[in-house]
Amino acid sequence: MKNNSRIILLVLLLVLSISCNLLTPSTTSTLIAASASITDTPVVSTPTSAPTRLNANGPYVIFAGQGGMWISNPDGSFLTQVSNLDISGSNLRQAISPKGDQLALVVKNDQGLDLVEVAIPSGETKTIAHLLDITNDELNNNPTGHKAFADYAITEYNSLAWQPGGGGLLAFMGVVKGPTSDLYTYDPTSGKITQLTDGSSQAILPSWSPDGQYILHYGVDWVPPFGGAIIGYNQLDGVWAVHVPDGKIITEPKPKGTLYNLLVGWQDDTHYITYDSKDTAGAVPSCAYFNLHDVDIVSGKTSPMMLGDFDDGIVQSPQNKAIIFASKTACSQTPGNGTFLLMPGQATPTQLLNDADVVEFDWFPESGVFQAYPIALFSADGLTRYDPPTSDSSFKPAISKKGYQAWEVIENQKGRVEVKTSNEDWKTILNDSVNQTIWDPVNGDTLLIATSDDSLFAASYPDFTPRLMGTMKKVQQAIWLP
Repeated sequence: MKNNSRIILLVLLLVLSISCNLLTPSTTSTLIAASASITDTPVVSTPTSAPTRLNANGPYVIFAGQGGMWISNPDGSFLTQVSNLDISGSNLRQAISPKGDQLALVVKNDQGLDLVEVAIPSGETKTIAHLLDITNDELNNNPTGHKAFADYAITEYNSLAWQPGGGGLLAFMGVVKGPTSDLYTYDPTSGKITQLTDGSSQAILPSWSPDGQYILHYGVDWVPPFGGAIIGYNQLDGVWAVHVPDGKIITEPKPKGTLYNLLVGWQDDTHYITYDSKDTAGAVPSCAYFNLHDVDIVSGKTSPMMLGDFDDGIVQSPQNKAIIFASKTACSQTPGNGTFLLMPGQATPTQLLNDADVVEFDWFPESGVFQAYPIALFSADGLTRYDPPTSDSSFKPAISKKGYQAWEVIENQKGRVEVKTSNEDWKTILNDSVNQTIWDPVNGDTLLIATSDDSLFAASYPDFTPRLMGTMKKVQQAIWLP
């Protein structure tokens, strides 16, 4: 009887043990759910199923800023620092090669300016060329000297452009030979540097034709009287193009006026879009730009696209070549008051907004939309409009491939992230200030959020609960990498 009692006791203990084990996961889940409900925005750690390395062939997401550059998989996993160089002064989209395997940067040091190449994703770094000899003391003590002007030309305007397609050349501006900024190309395969121009003005804003055959650029200067601060160049000397295969230099028609950023974009391989401006001193007035026209880069023939005045800049979508701009009825020749979209082949633009409260325009390649800040976002064809969650306190928008929206909202000096899917209401998913937001490039259902406290979160449809993916420093840009 004693032996039977012991056997029965052991069986009961075994059943009780199994029952407790079966109950444990349910109990744990309940505790986690209760804990999460205490905070405004619950955060969970990276799932155990997340990749343990970077994808072999991409795509990736690149984050960059003053603290360096990081790369991650599309879902934010395996966040890896590639470089600690300060990239805050570079346009990340222009700095990365079309293949996504190289990053070109202008780096300032004690000796002056260097052109540096960073391999992606290894981070291997090498100096390509020394662009300019100038110390900080020289720049501060002689801000109107010829070296200072060359420094302004290289650092304050875009000075790098990768050849489209498979050509692989890098166009850059530098004072490698001569007293002024000139146009060069660098071949990463052979390491060869070729000087293409040697002019008396400062060369800025290199832009490749879509077929990679021509490089368009501007020649500018700083001339007295200067007055107070040296804000930007005040003389446009000319426009030139270089036919890269044979090095032939072609003089292009010079737009009227001196305002910079006169290149809107490319129509096709041999035609670019520009406009005229009014000669101004100090602040740019209303109606400062006019006469949008198309230029044949080979012959220099100019054809009018849209006559009349416009205001507040002008931006082209590389997706469909559409152009967005603002105008005011106070200007002498305008289509009206508000924001307008000019589609390819049209002479008369379509009105998108009937107010003139737009501060600036931009094109977001990852989202495929125009921004008419601070009013709304528009698709490239102007048919889809995205309104922010609040009219005067929404920033850093991102639109996914599925049409999901994400914005940072700042109210009472506190930031939060709000998302909206389909016809659902806005939903707050994170209470934190934001540096950048970007949707994943594959499925478009995971939002990556770089916060001001240097954290990276990923939040996925449908609940968008933030997951901590890693940390970065002072991120200011985020883009897709093929």
